Amino acid sequence: MRTVDLTTGSRDLLGPPCRDCTWWQRPDPSCRVDRRAWERAVELETGLFGKVALDDEAVLGWIHAAPSTLVPHARRLPAGPAGLDAWLMTCAFFYDDEFLHGFQWLLQDLEAALKLRHATAVEAFALRPTGVGDRFRGYLRERNLFNHEVLEGSGFRPVRSSGDVTLYRLDLATVIAVPRWAGLDVRLEKHAAAQPI
Repeated sequence: MRTVDLTTGSRDLLGPPCRDCTWWQRPDPSCRVDRRAWERAVELETGLFGKVALDDEAVLGWIHAAPSTLVPHARRLPAGPAGLDAWLMTCAFFYDDEFLHGFQWLLQDLEAALKLRHATAVEAFALRPTGVGDRFRGYLRERNLFNHEVLEGSGFRPVRSSGDVTLYRLDLATVIAVPRWAGLDVRLEKHAAAQPI
């Protein structure tokens, strides 16, 4: 598996419903938003608006994220608003929505990318509690919310709740950004006192 930044140049990797979705970008339901203009604005300011997971050339899934100030709908959600200093994970999609390992792997890659961009925190809205059948799902599509157990298992902490919705936050100062291709160089040295057996 590998990841690529979600940008205007890679947006065609998104599934058709996600390419034109403006749910998070609208300050209210009656407002019309140009999704491509929003993507260009986010990319110009930050360099990406999410990450995509690939297996060779096959798309496995993606996570959308942007600075919370560029996500107007988040101001209206229960348990909101998101912190002004934070990036907000808005949604995620995996073709196999129970591919929890892939979701966590992509989430870690997004966290590292944000840390390298000097972001201070990443936040997400989650459903709490979730059903037994949701335990292997990182994102609950039908509710447009993340799974609180998966976020908590990834180091996120609750900020505030309203009904079943909780805003979670991960302080990126706690994350060590290491490229996935980094390896550990192990060298064994003979010790003078060591004797062959």
